[in-house]
Amino acid sequence: MRMRTKWHNKERQVSVEEKANTMAFISWRIAMGMVLNLENENFQTDTQKQRMDIIQEVVAFLVSVTDRLVVEQMDEQERSELITKMALKLATTYQENCEDLIVRNTDYKSGFIDVLNNRLNAYAVCGWDDEKDMPGYQYKRDFGDFVTRQMGEKDRKWVTEHVMEIEVPEAMENLKKAKTEMVDGRSTARLGT
Repeated sequence: MRMRTKWHNKERQVSVEEKANTMAFISWRIAMGMVLNLENENFQTDTQKQRMDIIQEVVAFLVSVTDRLVVEQMDEQERSELITKMALKLATTYQENCEDLIVRNTDYKSGFIDVLNNRLNAYAVCGWDDEKDMPGYQYKRDFGDFVTRQMGEKDRKWVTEHVMEIEVPEAMENLKKAKTEMVDGRSTARLGT
């Protein structure tokens, strides 16, 4: 997946909100790509609502992973601000997309926030593979199971394994690249708070 991972103006300060918005945008792109990959592998999705539910699971996972990836680089306050703003941006994006694809004048945002909070709590007890800087086995398994619950019945028994073995490594590669360039400041842009 091609993504912009460099700041245009390399001399300006980059706020936490800009970092959060960028990580949210990239997470949304990764999630849409994952839905497309699952459909291309002939896993069953039947409705736009079902696709949006899968995207919701993917971005919840990516918010959780982002939190783990930045723990060493940011103090608690900055990290909390980044994750909160990222989550709120994703909630707004989810609301807008659901209104466009499903039905207008419905509150999708509060349900998204509830799912996100539940998933963050579930993932918080899962291990992290420090050597690979990746989610541990149970982390990936739980994510795969959450995605599986949103899929149609066709080949459902293979979804979790596919997500764990194929989708998570690809998503992590893209997310880590974005985090390195856009959040850590390894691009030539100076980062500020």
